[in-house]
Amino acid sequence: MNTFVKLRYASALAGFALAISFPGIAGAANFAGSWAFSGTLGNPVLATSAPICVFRQNGSAISGSCKGPYGIGSTNGSVNGSAIYFQWHVIATRAGGLGGIATYHGYWGGDGVMRGTWWHSTYPGIVGNFTGQKV
Repeated sequence: MNTFVKLRYASALAGFALAISFPGIAGAANFAGSWAFSGTLGNPVLATSAPICVFRQNGSAISGSCKGPYGIGSTNGSVNGSAIYFQWHVIATRAGGLGGIATYHGYWGGDGVMRGTWWHSTYPGIVGNFTGQKV
């Protein structure tokens, strides 16, 4: 193997090692913006969730607000790569709305859809599923 080929191979290997040693640089998802969510809680269904959330992202911190058909409120949470964890502090705005804290944990997939699980402080121990897409 000539010196030029060895040097190219070593450079490529060093670049790969650098890229995998800092996974957050290349793989950090940008969750900032408006998201439309849809989810159900429990089986049989005890509650639904369909808010539009507007997130601001500062590094790994998420903040913002959500507004749904039955509630409004602030959000806060964190991101790690393509994973997100946030809480919506819901204030019920109509009869049938659930005030309390809705907690979401999900992942932003390669297809542009966020998927995960959620739960609500009104129903301890009951878990549901949700999807979300940027709008």
